[in-house]
Amino acid sequence: MATRRPTKRTSLRPQGQPEAGGRKRSTVPASAPAAQAKPGTSRRMGGIIGKGAKRPAAPRPLAAPRTRRDSQEATGERPVRELPIKGILVGGIVAAAAALAVLLVVLVLSFTPVFTISSLEVEPTEHVTAESLSRLAAIEPGTTLLSLDEAAVTSRLRKNPWVGEVSYSRLFPDKLKIEVQERKVDCLVAMGTGNVVWCLGQDNVWIEPIPVSVGEGNSLSSAALAKAQEMGALLVTDLPVTVAPMAGSPATDAVISAVQSYRSEFSDALSAQVVSYSAASVDSISCTLRSGVEVSLGGPSSIREKESVIESVLTQHAGKVTYINVRVPSKPSYRMIDSDSVQAGSVG
Repeated sequence: MATRRPTKRTSLRPQGQPEAGGRKRSTVPASAPAAQAKPGTSRRMGGIIGKGAKRPAAPRPLAAPRTRRDSQEATGERPVRELPIKGILVGGIVAAAAALAVLLVVLVLSFTPVFTISSLEVEPTEHVTAESLSRLAAIEPGTTLLSLDEAAVTSRLRKNPWVGEVSYSRLFPDKLKIEVQERKVDCLVAMGTGNVVWCLGQDNVWIEPIPVSVGEGNSLSSAALAKAQEMGALLVTDLPVTVAPMAGSPATDAVISAVQSYRSEFSDALSAQVVSYSAASVDSISCTLRSGVEVSLGGPSSIREKESVIESVLTQHAGKVTYINVRVPSKPSYRMIDSDSVQAGSVG
């Protein structure tokens, strides 16, 4: 006799429909939310809070700890980047190694025969020949373009006082070019006696004496003034015998310094009018203007005040003054054309 297998019944009844016999089955999914509480009640922690009861405050969430960046943003402070110390050290070591390698290469090449100077080019100047400059440079045999001691060569070249600035050009592999700029003559200085005048450079260094040709019926001062104007220089005359120029040496005499004081403090407008100074002593400085007016200046004091007086007299008596004395600027005097007497003047 065959065994009867039990059958699996599947109910097609919608949820919530009563079963047979009038009973209603409620099916609530396990994941359904809890039933909504009645108004006025609340379920919390297993208890019921009645209507009107004060609800406990919800716990405040813990604040996140403030970071350094938050503090910097609050105060407006810019964040400081931490320096990559390790990277800097490595970079420094690499740079030092590279510099050392370059130095070693230069040292090796300095003695490489291929760069040995075999050709020297020197341009002559107005007062110094190319042969003289080459002889003074005295480049030693075996010197290379990289081992050349420029300072030593310049020092040897300046044994000639006309030599001023010196520049060098290296034309690889074996040619050296030297260019020399002469000292510019600032003043021609005539001593009390003799027919020579000394050239004084713009750097206040004595250069050398040059002869002046004094024609018949002419004076050393006028011949020296013509020479100075030809060279675009200022003339200083009547220096005392105590002044002893030496080629290549600075001019340190007191009378020269007194003249330079006037030149440095006079305005450009007045300096442009001065063609010569006479400096018999420190307290007996005078100058001559292009107009021929002679001005007695005295010692190098109250220079600006003296200039003001000179300009005032020249303006008030334009074309009529031949001599002005401002040794004491508060009591000036002057001489007019066709007058042998010196008249007292006033400032203003």
